[in-house]
This record gives sequence, structure tokens and C-alpha cells, in this order.
Amino acid sequence: MKKTSTTIGLLLTVLAVLYLSSCGNKGKDADTVIIYPVPGTLFPADMAPPTFRWESSGEEKWEIQIKDSDGSVLTRASSSIASWKPGQETWEILKSRGKETELLFLLNGKTLTSFCCSKDNVGAPVFFRTVPLPFKFARENLKKINWHLGSVSSAEKAPVVLGNIPVCGNCHSFSADGHYLAMDVDARDEKGAYVIAPLEERTMLNQNRLINWSEAQNGNFTYGLLSQISPDGRYVVSTLKDCEIFVDRNNLEYSQLFFPFKGILQVYDRDEERYFELQGANDTSYVHSNPVWSPDGRYIYFTRCRAAHYEESGILHGSTPTNHKVYNKFLNSCLDRKRLFKFDIYRIPFNGGRGGKTEPVAGASHNGMSNYFPKISPDGKWMVFCQAESFMLLQKDSRLKIIPAGGGEARELDCNTGNMNSWHSWSPNSRWLVFSSKAGTPFTRLFLTHIDQDGRDSPAILLENMSYENRAVNIPEFVNMDPGSKLEILPAFLDQDAFLLRRGQIRNRKGDLEGAMKAFNQVLEMDQDNAEAWHGRGEVMVRMGMIPEALNNYDRAIELHPLVPDYFLSRGIARGRIMDYEGAFSDFDRAIELDPMSFMAYNDRGVLGVRRGKVQEALRDYDLSIELNPGAAMTYVNRGAARAMDGNLQGALSDFEKAISLNPDLPLAYVSRGMLREQQGDPDRALEDMDRALSIEPSHPMALKHKNRLLALKQGL
Repeated sequence: MKKTSTTIGLLLTVLAVLYLSSCGNKGKDADTVIIYPVPGTLFPADMAPPTFRWESSGEEKWEIQIKDSDGSVLTRASSSIASWKPGQETWEILKSRGKETELLFLLNGKTLTSFCCSKDNVGAPVFFRTVPLPFKFARENLKKINWHLGSVSSAEKAPVVLGNIPVCGNCHSFSADGHYLAMDVDARDEKGAYVIAPLEERTMLNQNRLINWSEAQNGNFTYGLLSQISPDGRYVVSTLKDCEIFVDRNNLEYSQLFFPFKGILQVYDRDEERYFELQGANDTSYVHSNPVWSPDGRYIYFTRCRAAHYEESGILHGSTPTNHKVYNKFLNSCLDRKRLFKFDIYRIPFNGGRGGKTEPVAGASHNGMSNYFPKISPDGKWMVFCQAESFMLLQKDSRLKIIPAGGGEARELDCNTGNMNSWHSWSPNSRWLVFSSKAGTPFTRLFLTHIDQDGRDSPAILLENMSYENRAVNIPEFVNMDPGSKLEILPAFLDQDAFLLRRGQIRNRKGDLEGAMKAFNQVLEMDQDNAEAWHGRGEVMVRMGMIPEALNNYDRAIELHPLVPDYFLSRGIARGRIMDYEGAFSDFDRAIELDPMSFMAYNDRGVLGVRRGKVQEALRDYDLSIELNPGAAMTYVNRGAARAMDGNLQGALSDFEKAISLNPDLPLAYVSRGMLREQQGDPDRALEDMDRALSIEPSHPMALKHKNRLLALKQGL
């Protein structure tokens, strides 16, 4: 860049004086402060015209000039608003004159900022996702999540290339040559589903291009977290046998805490169609995550820290607790930041899939911080990673750091903003880095920085055509293809049994029993061995009162998959409906045998015990259920009823009040307490409880029945 130290020093002095004078001058002639771009910004050679923005407490009209380093005026303009965007023709002139030399931006004769235009193109589009916030809303409205492909050279908003699908898609990656797309798609109603497809103008995500990470661990649940396809497209590496904290937070800006605390690295070989553990990165005393490949495929970089096991977390697989008492303590310790997870970045030789010895990457490990999201430049020279106090993913204090790819002293990138810097990707020419930040808004936006031969970066550039109102932009990934390429991604797998199965489950939850039955029937027409469809149809039939037919469906699901505890639990409930108590007990026993931490199985077996008059056995089951899940209000109601039957009225009252404290909108808890209060000789307070239940559910049959009876007694009828 053609600058002298004198020129730079003079410019910075001028800018400093302007800034300081603006702090105290509020009158008509108050100085103007630049917002964007900041001094020293370097724009790509193929960048669309940016928008210059400033703030002023005085002027209402601004005369704009841009001068070159010789003082020649390159363009003049005026604006009555505090922003200006050059036209395409003007911008091309500025880019040609500003290649590696400084241009000055003046308002009303005062120099506010400087910028340059790089000789380096970005040369590739960015694939990214836009999500409405908070994340809980996004999960409940999956069709509102979109995927885009955008180019920095376009002034138009990046078009949607995939959207309006009712399943969650997440982490994606591309082979080095841009020929393959790999992506989480949650097909077959499983979180571990993953698609690998040739990237074409019309990219088809077919059923036969799906794998499922659960197949690598005997069908047990897995997310297949943060998977990455190899540079040559043959392999995919992922975190399996995983457990995560995955919890919503009441904070629009940071509405989710999500990070793994257990997992090993496993690989899928597309040529041999097999899964295998990566030796050296499969020590279960650690959690291994964020795997990425070196550009030559020789190494896998990943994050590692000590794992938390079931005894501490209460979670066996994924993010769903089985021991709620232990889990709640663990979760709260993480939310309160008393339990921290500090990750270190390691690398391991891939060695044709044989793995090898792991080694910490100097500068990105054992530094008292959490280091994650390593990304290696395509030329193999640099690694950029995130660093925060603890955890990973969505961290407010996350900063981007750079080191040589083999390790070395870490340096913080100058492009970091003041609010979260994460989700970064290198351009194919190793000269540009795209990253996400929440600078100035709770909705994440994309920024760009230039990285030179010495690893030095330039101030952040906002990608305006990849920013959206009220939508977070995340998971940006450069794709090695022409920036002007057209792309349409068609989720063809949704037309098959996976989509229909999910449709049936959603409609059943919403009470559309006919729609749910139709969807399950369509699945079974295509695949008579789909156990989930048999089980789903059984649940619909129970709600329709078709118990014998439901039992036949549950029998078929169990015949196909005899090790799924939920199938036995559902059949036990159905058998209890027709008073087949022996069969129901047998099913609940089997569900508990398969999953000793199933609090629902203990609860349901307790309900059945009360029906059969085995109150002491029921109380033991309720105690076990509450120990596993102390937040289940309905189990307290059930135990309270059993205690009342056993003559323990004070214990029953305590349970009903505990249920109300856990769920103040549970009508049955008030009805139960009211009945107990009547039994204790307090009809007035019993009547208050019935009224409270009816205020929540005006047609609650038990509340109506007991209220009418209490009123009749009160009137002496």
C-alpha cells in the first residue's frame, strides 16, 4: 500500500482532532463523526458499492468529496441524509484509483475517513442461513428458516436457494473444489440425518443421498454435531456419542446456550460406505468437537476438553435428561458460570482413516481460555479460531484470533467488533475471511476482512446484501464456485416417508387425528417396516378410542424394534385402558428394564398400581419418578392422591401444593387439593380451589361436579 508514515500520522491526527472536537460541540457547526467505513478499511476488488454512514449534531446537508493521495478530487456529491452510496460507475473509478493506495472521504471540506481498494478479488460466493429470533421461535417455525447464496459483487439481496421446509437444516460444508455439499437435514425425523450431494445448479437432496449418524452407534440418538466433509469429498468427520447443553434463554440477543460436553470423532467413508471411530480422538474422558480438515486432508483440527459424564450431567444421549435432579443442578451451574468448559484446539493425522497421536496446537490451547472453531486457510498457512472465557458457539465475548496453521503466538484480529465474533470461513484464494458478529444489533450480521501474506487483517466490512431485518445471519461458508453462479436446492427427501412421518407426528400433536392417520398410512404404504409409523398410528388410534386396533399397531412396532422403551410404555398405557393390568405391568416393567431412568414409566406404573389397590408399590414408583424428574407437577398430583388413600393427608396436601407451585395452571392440582380440604372439614377453601380450577379450564368436568356438590351442601340441599 503506497503510504508514507508521515501521511498516516497526519491523517490520524486530523481524525483524532475531529473526533475530540465533536464531543463538546452541539451547535450548527458541530463536527461530523464517521460510522462506516472506519479509517484503513480495505474493500475487495470485486465489491459492490458500499454505503458510507456518519453522525452529526449540526449539519443538515453535506457536500461529499473523495480525493486520492495526491489531493485530486475523484468525485463530488451531496446528501441531505447521513449516508451516501456511490453509483456503480463512480465506484468503479474509485476502485481503479484506490488499488493499494489511500483515498480520503471528506464531508463539507473535512476529512473523516480513509479507505483503499485491494487488488485481490473475493472470487467466490457465500452460502449462509438466516433465522428469526429467538431460537425457540425458529424451532417452532422451521419453514421461516432460509438458506442463501450471496456474492459481494452484487448490490441485490442474496437470493434464497433453500427454504420453506418443515425440518431443521443446520451445519453445512463443501468439498474444496465446490463439487459436494454436505448438510444436516433432520430427515427421517432423526437429528443424526445427513445429506451428501453433488452441488449442481439444481441440487437434489434425495433419500439415497442420506446417511444417519445413529447407524454408527447401534441406533442410539446422536446429533452428529458440526460435521465436516473432507477436501476431496470422500469422507465426513463428526462428533458422535455426544451429549450437549441445549437450552433456551430469555434473551433475544443470546437466546440459546448450546455446546457439547461429551463426544468422540467418527468418520464416514463414502467409497466404502462404512463408519469408524478416529483412533486418537475417541477417548471418552474428553469431548471432541468442531472437526475441520487441513486443505491437503492430512490433518483434522478439533476442539477438546474434559468431558462431563452421566453422573454429573444426568444425560445419556443428546440433550435430553434422564435424571432430571442431576441435570438441573448441572445446567444451573453452567448458566451461573460456576461450571465452565474451556476447550483447547488439537490436531491429529488422518493417516488414511487410521488416526494417530493428537497434539495441542500452540497458541490455541492451554491458555486459560476456551478455544474453538478452527479454520485453516486454503493455502495451508494460517488458522483463525474463536476464543472466549468458556463454552463455544454463541458467546458474547468471542474474539477471532490468528496463528500459523502449525501453531505459534496468537494475535487478535483487528477486525473484531465489540459483540461476538464467530462462524468464520476463508475465501478459496486465502485472502478474505467472512465472519458473523452482533455489532450494533441482536441480529447477527456478516462481515468481511482481508488477510495479507503476513496474517495482518483490515477493518471489518459489512456485507449489506447479506443482512436482513429481524433475522440472524449465521454459518457463512465460502463455496469454490463462480460468484455469479445460480443455485437451487431441492429437498426431494421431503416427498418420501421421512417427511410424511414427521407430518403425521406434528398433526397428531396438534389434534388433527384424521390428518395424522392419513400421513402414517402413506408412510406404511411405502414402507411396511417403518416402526415409527406403526407406533405413531397406534397413538392416534388410542386418542380415537380404538384401543384393540392401537394394540395391534404397537405389537408390530415392537416386533420391528424390540428395544425401544417408548413402544412398551405406549402399549402399557393402552392395555391399562382396557383393564389388562397384567399386560400393562409387564410392559412398564420392560420399559424400565430398557431405560431405568424413564420417570414416565415409573409414574405410569404407579398409576396402574393405585388402580389395582397396590398403594405402597405405587408410592415407591412415584418416589422414584420424582427423584428422576423433580419438576413433573402431574407426578406430585398422582403421589398426593395415593398418599391420601394411604391416610397421609398432610403428605398429600404437601404434594398438591408442590404441584401448584411447579405449574400454577394445572386444574387437577386445585381439584385434588379442594377434595382434600373438603375431607379435612374446610368446604369454603375447597370451593375456592374448584373456582380456581374452573378459571383455568371453565368446562373441567371434575371441578364442575365438585363445585355443584359443594354449593348444594352449603345450601342444605
